[in-house]
Order: sequence, then C-alpha cells, then structure tokens
Amino acid sequence: MAIGQHPSVFVSSTCFDLAQVRKDLRGFIEAMSMTATMSEYTSFPIDPNVYAVRNCLGRVKDSADIFVLVVGSRYGSETATGKSVTNLEYMEAKAKGIPRYVFVEKGVLATFLVWEKNPSADFSGIVDSPKLFEFVKSLRDPKENWVFAFESAQDIVETLRNQFSYLFKASLDLRQKVARAEIGRASCRER
Repeated sequence: MAIGQHPSVFVSSTCFDLAQVRKDLRGFIEAMSMTATMSEYTSFPIDPNVYAVRNCLGRVKDSADIFVLVVGSRYGSETATGKSVTNLEYMEAKAKGIPRYVFVEKGVLATFLVWEKNPSADFSGIVDSPKLFEFVKSLRDPKENWVFAFESAQDIVETLRNQFSYLFKASLDLRQKVARAEIGRASCRER
C-alpha cells in the first residue's frame, strides 16, 4: 500500500438479508478513514468485460488489505464450482494472506452445533442450504480463523474496533523493528 492511500476493507456476505449490517459496517469503516469495498455500492470498481463473480474475486485479490466475512442464514448464490460467491471471496483472501475477520450470526452457530450431531436433519427453516453449515465448519477450524459470534452490526463494529487497534499496534511494532534493522545495517556499513 502506498503512502497516502487508505486501507481497503473488503466486506463479504450475502447482500439482501444482511443489507442493514453491511450499511452499518460501511459507515464504521469509512469513519475509520478506510475504504469500504462493497459490491452493492457504485464505488465498487468493476471491469465491464468480466462477469460479476470474477469482478468480486478481482477486488479481493487486487485491492483488499483487510477482509471481513459476515455469515448469516443464507449460503448465497452458488457458482459452477458448487461454492458460494462468499466462500470463493474468503478463499481468495486466505490465499492472499491478508487479515481475515470472520463473523457468524449467533443463531446459525447455535444451530450448527445441532447440525454437527445430525447433518441429515431438515434445517430449511433456519438456513437456505445445508452447505452453509459445511462452510461454517470450515471457518471454525481453529488452525484457520477465530470466529466471532454476532447478533447485530454493533457487535461486529465493536469487535472490529478492538481488532483494528491490535492490528495497528502490530504494524507499529513491525515498523519499529524494520527501522532498527535499517539503522543496524547502516552502522555496519559505516565501520
């Protein structure tokens, strides 16, 4: 990221069922002087020669500095791979190695625990596809992510406020280490 450029936070979720959550997250991200990269806004850069999924994956790959995943009760649109767009965006962020913050709605997490014991049961009154639980299971792998439960956008905002602060501190510590190393190398060359 160049000096004078704001960090880009890509928010991945299904859009219609989580519209208010996404709107609240956009307000929070922009209040932090970061760029909220969200597909439903006209500020989302697209390549008109590429289909929608490819545009979303390209935004993650080319410009996302931080990835926020919000999982509600919808799996979302499936691609030819059988995975949802949100799932593919998450995989792209993981491959890129950027910080990923994962939020799963509390009711979905509670039902997930029941699904784990009886995956063949009918949960259609709670989620739109059993694939959602499979996705949540992959997200909950402790080697992969820390998963935060949420009930409202405010839960997500409060968590991100703290996590971004920790990320900022880690960045300052790393910057200080690099500066000390450069000073050390300069001292060695002067000898």
